[in-house]
Amino acid sequence: MFRSYWDSVLTLPQGYRLRPARADDLNQLVELLLASFYPANRVNRWLHPLMRMAIQEDIKRRLSISPHRYGCLVVVHQSATAGSKIVGTVEISLRSQFWQPLQPRRPYIANVAIEPYHRRLGLAQQMLLACESIGKDWGVRRLYLHVATDNPSAIALYRKIGYQIYDKGVPWRRRQMMVKELFL
Repeated sequence: MFRSYWDSVLTLPQGYRLRPARADDLNQLVELLLASFYPANRVNRWLHPLMRMAIQEDIKRRLSISPHRYGCLVVVHQSATAGSKIVGTVEISLRSQFWQPLQPRRPYIANVAIEPYHRRLGLAQQMLLACESIGKDWGVRRLYLHVATDNPSAIALYRKIGYQIYDKGVPWRRRQMMVKELFL
């Protein structure tokens, strides 16, 4: 797995640690992503087992990709009562557009998730800064991400650390692409 200087320069609160995801993190990662992006409700609760399985297989496949094209980071919280628990995650990968497979791959950040109780501590910002470091190690000049247009907290965080709107997309998709220029 990639190792960069990010793990020595980030400032996480006491009791938190950022590290590359491992295969034995799979169950915790799946539960965090499922709760963050597909919260159970009366309409979709019968789909949750199927969604859990799909996310699990997808993450398992991605964790086997070359570290020069994919990285998954997790924030682990260590507490005396609950032990060690994954409370945040982010992924960075080199992706091509499905309609332009021969074009150069873009460095893309996805699945930025922090458990609600652990939000507003700077964890997401530190994960994104680690992704910038990984992107620089890969020699990329820009990082891209999508954000839901109805998520003003995430948009504010991305703007705060230098992301700008790149493409508003189509209105019915309710998401926009943002980009950040990296200075190598």
